[in-house]
Amino acid sequence: MRNKLILLSCFIILAACSVQAQGWNAVQFPSTENINGVSFVNEDTAFFVTNKGTLIRTFDGLKSFDGFNPTPEISLEDVLFLNSEVGYICGANGTFMKTTDGGYTFKQIPVNNMNSWFFDIEMFDESHGLIIGMVRDSATPYGGITYRTSDGGKNWTEIKPYGIGLSEIGYQNGKVYVQSFGRMNSSTDFGKTWVSDSTISGSPGRSFSYFEKNGILCGMSGTCAYSSDGGKSWKPSEQNPEVMFIASQMVNNTVGYIGGTKTTLMKTVDGGKSWNPELMAKSFDVFDFALVKDRLYAVGSFGGVIWKKVK
Repeated sequence: MRNKLILLSCFIILAACSVQAQGWNAVQFPSTENINGVSFVNEDTAFFVTNKGTLIRTFDGLKSFDGFNPTPEISLEDVLFLNSEVGYICGANGTFMKTTDGGYTFKQIPVNNMNSWFFDIEMFDESHGLIIGMVRDSATPYGGITYRTSDGGKNWTEIKPYGIGLSEIGYQNGKVYVQSFGRMNSSTDFGKTWVSDSTISGSPGRSFSYFEKNGILCGMSGTCAYSSDGGKSWKPSEQNPEVMFIASQMVNNTVGYIGGTKTTLMKTVDGGKSWNPELMAKSFDVFDFALVKDRLYAVGSFGGVIWKKVK
């Protein structure tokens, strides 16, 4: 019995050392709701949204928090703050709202279909931005939906659908990317016109990330793939089919992270060709990443927030 206890103690010590060696640090978050999205304004100021319609803020680098309920019991999927006062939230039931006072009050931006479920919103410069998602009704249960602004968010106009189930927006070097089921859509004029390329056998992707021409994507049923030509072609690197990957983040040309259900967090050091599991300082399903200078944040279920230095 004593030998078993010694072995168990050694295992616990080794496991603790491994977690510390991989550098992840846990944050004491004030809510056990699922964190679906996070937006950092700077190293100290960040905004989180949850599946219960809560917006939670910090202004001191995640040491203290306060919160509001702009959409009680309606899931919020993404948040984008341009500064500590002006920001957007989006989610289920056609929710697309703007605040100009740091989240104290929100105003709904008109949309044509309240069955829309918005997943991502991005501003590319002071004038241009997109919000995307899907329409969940009997006529088009998985139809993609996109609104575009060219006047800094004063007006948003719905544009013609160009994919099914639009899930995430990316932007680099003057090029906008939007992923849909089995397609990677790109635009060089902030969404006026689009070019669409296949990803991997029409597999349903959920998230993607680029660093220069190297990219990774991931999604349902263990879907993973990598690209070295800016998304023109993709090669599979499939993972556990029981995992739904929801979030991805490239850190440089070779290093990247993906996360999803079943408390899965994985790292690549070869541009997505192969993946290895990361030991987390706190176990949760990973729903979003945020790269803030030399820190990578991962957020997810049950108020899970962790971070590590990656540069």
